[in-house]
Amino acid sequence: MTSIYPSSGTSTTASSSANLLRISGMASGIDTDAVVKSMVSNYQAKIDKANQAKETMQWKQEAYRDIIKGVKGLQDYFDPLSSKYMLSGSSFNTNAVTNSNSSIVTGTSNSSSMPGTYTVNVQKLAEQAKIEGKTQNSMIKVTNPAGWTGKTLEFNLDIDGSGTGVATSVPISGITGSTTADLVASINSKISASALSGKMSASYVSDGTGDYIKFTKSDSTADITLKEYAVGGTTVSGITSDLLINNGISSSSKLSDLGISKPVSFNLSYDADTNTNPIVIEATSDSTIKDLMDKVNSATKGSVTMSIDGTTGKISFQSKNYGSTSSINITNRTATTATPPVDTDNVITIFGLAQNGTGKDALVDITAPGQTTQTTTTQDSNKFTINGVAYNLVSKGSSSFTVTSNSDTVVSNVKKFIEDYNALISTINTKLTEKKDSNYTPLTDAQKTSMSEDQIKTWESKAKVGLLKKDDYLSSLLTQLRGTLYSPVYSSYDSANTSTGKVALNFGSYGTGAIGIETSTDTTDGGKLVIKDEAKLKSAIENNMDDFKKLLIGSSSSSLTTNQAYIGSKKYKEDGIFSRMDSIMRSYVASPGLGKDGTYTLSGYMNIFVNKQYDFSSSGTSGKNTLPDQVYNKTLSVSKFQTQLNAASTRYYAKFTALEKAMNALNSQQSTISSMLGTSSS
Repeated sequence: MTSIYPSSGTSTTASSSANLLRISGMASGIDTDAVVKSMVSNYQAKIDKANQAKETMQWKQEAYRDIIKGVKGLQDYFDPLSSKYMLSGSSFNTNAVTNSNSSIVTGTSNSSSMPGTYTVNVQKLAEQAKIEGKTQNSMIKVTNPAGWTGKTLEFNLDIDGSGTGVATSVPISGITGSTTADLVASINSKISASALSGKMSASYVSDGTGDYIKFTKSDSTADITLKEYAVGGTTVSGITSDLLINNGISSSSKLSDLGISKPVSFNLSYDADTNTNPIVIEATSDSTIKDLMDKVNSATKGSVTMSIDGTTGKISFQSKNYGSTSSINITNRTATTATPPVDTDNVITIFGLAQNGTGKDALVDITAPGQTTQTTTTQDSNKFTINGVAYNLVSKGSSSFTVTSNSDTVVSNVKKFIEDYNALISTINTKLTEKKDSNYTPLTDAQKTSMSEDQIKTWESKAKVGLLKKDDYLSSLLTQLRGTLYSPVYSSYDSANTSTGKVALNFGSYGTGAIGIETSTDTTDGGKLVIKDEAKLKSAIENNMDDFKKLLIGSSSSSLTTNQAYIGSKKYKEDGIFSRMDSIMRSYVASPGLGKDGTYTLSGYMNIFVNKQYDFSSSGTSGKNTLPDQVYNKTLSVSKFQTQLNAASTRYYAKFTALEKAMNALNSQQSTISSMLGTSSS
C-alpha cells in the first residue's frame, strides 16, 4: 500500500518527500508513517515552537496597535484639523456674543475680550480701489417718465447692415407709461407691430444710479440707430445723441464689438507698486473680453480683477485689498510710451475709464463696556480686531452686540480631555499589570484540529493576556505623561534662578495658584486625573485666563539643540502641559492625524518598533530587532526547520522502503525454496 506523509504546521517545500512512492509495512508489518512521524518529531517540535513564538509576536503587535490607536485618539486634542483641538486660545474662550442687528455689524470674541455691551456706529465702510467704465450697451437714462408719454421714437433701419443703402425710417408712436417699466412695455408693444419686429427689443434696468431703458438688437444682419429727436423735431428726455443699437455686450464679446480695430496695450499697476512697477497687458481686437479679464487676473495673481456687468456692459477693475492704501492705475501704451513702439486703440477712452482708483477706509464709532464716550477709528478693512473683539462691518448704521462670560464651556472642554486621558491611562495601566498565565500558549495546528472555533477563541483570548506586562515602551510613556503635570511651567526659564519665571498657576488643589486638578490618590488608578476642586478651576479660568492658557497650552519659543532630549530642556520647562503631552506623544506615535489605524511606520519610537521591518535579508541578520524583524526571523526559522524535517522524512522513508524491498525479496526466496521442497511457506 502507498502513503503520503503530511508534514504538520506548515506547507512542505518543493524538495519534500511527499512525492516519494512509499511502501508501508506490507512485508515488515511496520507502521512506517507512525514510525517516521515519531522519528522527525523533534523537528516538528521546533517548527511548532517557532510558529508559537511568531504568533505571540504578532499578538503583541496587535496589542501595541490598539494602544497606539488610543494614543492617536487622545492626539485629536492636539490636531488643528480636529473638532477637539485644544492648543489654540479659541478652545479656552469663555465668552459668547449676541448680535442685535447682524445686517449692520457682527462681533465675535476671544477669551481676552471684556464682557458687556458694545455700541457700534458705522459711518463709512471700507472700500476696494475700483475703476469703472461707461455703459457699453445701448441704454438711455430715464429721469422723467412722464416726458415720454405721447412721444414718437424714430429708428433708422438698414436691413442688410451694409451701411451703404438708404436706411428705412421706422417711427414708434404713442408711447405711454408713468414709470420706466411701463414705458418699456409700451415700446415693446409698438416694436412688435412695426418693421422692427424680431429685430430688437427694450428692457428695464436699474443699476443704483438711476432707471434706464436698454435696447438690444436681436438681428445681427441689421443696423439700427435711434435718432436723438422724435418725429416733428420734438426732443425726447434723455436722448442726447444718435444711439447705435448693439447686440448686448458680455464677456464672450470680442473687443472689436466695442469698436476696437487695433491691438490694445496698457500698463496696470496697483497698491504700493502704483506707477513704479506696472504690468503690461496686451490683447488683439479678436480677443474676447473674457480673454482680457483672464490676462489681468493672472498677471496680478488675483490682486486686481477685471469684470464686466452683464446688464450694463460696464468694464471695471477692482483691487483685492480694501482701504486707502489700495489703489489701481491704468495708462495706455502708445507709440511714444512703449518700447518697441506700438500703435494701439486707447482702451481708457473706449471703456470710458478713469486712470486712477483709490480705496477707502472704514470709519466707525465704538463704545466699549465701561466707556462713557465713543472711540472713533479708521480701519483699512471691514473686518478687524480690537481688544479681543473681532468686528465685521456689513453696512452703514448703528447697532450693538453683547459679550457674556461663561466658564462652564471651558470646564466642559477640560473635563472631556480628562475623561479621554483617563481612559488611555487605564488601558495602558491594565496592560502593564495584567498577569500572564503560562498554561495558555498559542495553539499548534495539530491542537486546533481537536477543538471547536469557540474553544479556540476562548483559549487564544486567555493566551493574549499579559503580553505587555511591564513593557518598557508603555511604562516610559506613562511615566513621561504623568511627569508633565507636576513639573512647573515657566514663562521664561532661567536655569541659574529657578525661583523666578514660573507661571502663577499649577496643578493641584492646595495653594493660591492651584487650579483644582490633580492625580488620583488611588494607586491602582495609575495616575488618572481628577477635578478635586471645581470652584478653583472656574476661578482660574474666570480671573486668570492668561496664566491658565500658559499653564496648559503655552508654547516655548526656545528650540532644542542637536540630539538634545526634550524632557528637562528649556523648551520643555516653558511649554504648557498640553504642549508637553503633544511633543511626548509625537515621539512615540508620530504627529496627530497620522496612522490612526496604528500601522504607521515612518516615525515615532513605538510606531517603528511595532510596524517597521528593517530586515529584508535572507539571513535575518541585518535587522534592528523590531517586532516585524522578530516575526521575519521566526519565519526564516520555520522555513529552515521545515526543510530539515522534509529532508529527514525523505531519508527515513528511503530506508524503510529499502527494508520493505529487502523483506519482499527474502519472502520471495523463501516461497521459491518452499515450493521446490514441497513445503508450505506459511
